[in-house]
Amino acid sequence: MEKVFYSLRVLDRRAEKEFKAGNGILMENAARGSAEKLKSLFLQNERLNKGKKILQIVCGSGDNGGDGLALARMCADFFNVIAVCIKEPKSELCRLQKERLEALGISIKKTIETKCDILFDAFLGTGLKGVLNNEDKKIIERLNKLNCIKIACDIPSGLNAEGIASPVAVNCDYTFSMGALKTAFFSDFAKDVTGKIEVIDLGIPRSKYETETEVFLLNKSDMILPVRKRQNTHKRSFGHAAVILGEKPGACILAASAALKFGAGLLTVSGGFKDGCPSVSSFKKLQGLPADFMYSENFNCKEFSAVAIGCGLGKSENKNTCGFSVLLDKKTQKMPLVLDADIFYYEKLKDVLPNLKKAVLTPHPKEFSFLLKICGFGNYSVNEIQQNRFKFLNEFCKRYPDLTVLLKGANVLIGSNGKIFINSLGSSSLSKAGTGDVLAGIITALLAQGYSPEEAAISGSLAHTLAGGYSKSSYGLTASGLIAGLEKLESFF
Repeated sequence: MEKVFYSLRVLDRRAEKEFKAGNGILMENAARGSAEKLKSLFLQNERLNKGKKILQIVCGSGDNGGDGLALARMCADFFNVIAVCIKEPKSELCRLQKERLEALGISIKKTIETKCDILFDAFLGTGLKGVLNNEDKKIIERLNKLNCIKIACDIPSGLNAEGIASPVAVNCDYTFSMGALKTAFFSDFAKDVTGKIEVIDLGIPRSKYETETEVFLLNKSDMILPVRKRQNTHKRSFGHAAVILGEKPGACILAASAALKFGAGLLTVSGGFKDGCPSVSSFKKLQGLPADFMYSENFNCKEFSAVAIGCGLGKSENKNTCGFSVLLDKKTQKMPLVLDADIFYYEKLKDVLPNLKKAVLTPHPKEFSFLLKICGFGNYSVNEIQQNRFKFLNEFCKRYPDLTVLLKGANVLIGSNGKIFINSLGSSSLSKAGTGDVLAGIITALLAQGYSPEEAAISGSLAHTLAGGYSKSSYGLTASGLIAGLEKLESFF
């Protein structure tokens, strides 16, 4: 996993103080690192025209523009550089870089050219606050119309420090982040505009430039599969997972199937304690149920290693829905649990949460909105949550430090033990009914096999995003196809 930071300014100030690397040195090194990355990416790129590639660098008036002007100087021998300074430099470093470029006889234009092979966006950078003015908005819209490869310097122009478009942003193929990764890249909104993120060397070892952080980006290598290394085993060696039956049996089937597929030694579909719960005997009459499920009309927590509650539960508290009655049991509250879906609409959940010690919560943004409301954080809309996912997840996890919370989205955020882990590997191919139930089953299987809640959430989330094996733009993934892909994950290693 890689470290991620809310802001890099503290790191820059530390580099100046401890490593004697002032802003001028960092700017030069950022430009040099960007030039090397451009050469490695594009000088042999068949997508571009033959001959010297046209690199248009569009610069603003601040330090981001200074980065662009320094890059123009360093790329002049390798690319046909068009340097565009839309506004007169305001920062001292930007003025200095403009003077250096002019001293070399490299002309600086004031208007954007319509033809280029590569656009380097050094227009606004990370300093954007509030909504774009009309002039800047038009410039960004014009940049988006250019038919070329687009690269952002530090962050696509138009994204603010939270990674929210204000209201538009340059739609980039790559983002060159100077020195380290920023949380702004991993908002759900940013996923459509950042492209591939490349960290640029600032001439200081990354291990020295970076400091301690509470946010981490997950990689494929962070997934720990439940590979069976011991041979002297039996089915109970790998845990007994249970999925509580709700009003919608399809969700239960998907979660249970995923739990079995991902290594649980035993799987039981269970009813609840009270009359009026969905009947397991009626459930068993459904056509096409997997033969390897076990069934129990009444729930007994002593039989199970981990339990999933909420998949297809139903939202009516007046029906004494069995899943919630199970959760009210003190012995169940001490178990490894996965809480998902409809469970987050139950107001009584707020009384249960402080008692849970081994639970993973897996809400999507709408469910998280209800969860925040019933727990007294406030009545926040989905849009408000999406605009500051890190903040809301942090606040929730600070109040409930024993819980692990997996907030679903285009980028999955996992809050656990004072840290936030980002899974950015998912794609819109997972936007299908039932895939959330599959995730609940995967995590339940890992809990049943002895993973900690944090480990289960991390490895389960990565397995969920990688199992489909579909392209990012594919429309063909189904929940059952996702389950089938789980056994193929060993090929990643």
